[in-house]
Amino acid sequence: MDTKRWIIAAIAVAALAAAALAAWLLWPRGTDGAENGVFANDCCGTVRLESGKLALNDSQRVHYTIQRDAAGPYLLPVYYVGAVEDQGFEIDGTRPALKLRLDRMPHPQRLVLYAGRISYIFSRKEPQAGRR
Repeated sequence: MDTKRWIIAAIAVAALAAAALAAWLLWPRGTDGAENGVFANDCCGTVRLESGKLALNDSQRVHYTIQRDAAGPYLLPVYYVGAVEDQGFEIDGTRPALKLRLDRMPHPQRLVLYAGRISYIFSRKEPQAGRR
């Protein structure tokens, strides 16, 4: 009887450890801010990157992480984010998230957003100088 309790306890501890490891690996990580800025495209508007938060036309916000693969750096939003020509953006929590490609890190100059087979290039919009 005592051996069964130890086995059950060991299984419970292993399950908790596996769950904690999975949560740690999948939890969105913060960024160092090297990507921060506003990116614009005539089709849809602006994408603002603010240290882990992506703001679409300064209204809808989605968290993201920055990752890198063989093709280079990219943002991975927690939800699907796509462009809809002449309408703006589409956010869909039921579809898998797509990579939003950055041309470089740090301080990217372009962000590529996809809508099916069409890709939209958003260029960095430099802040305007203050008025005097």
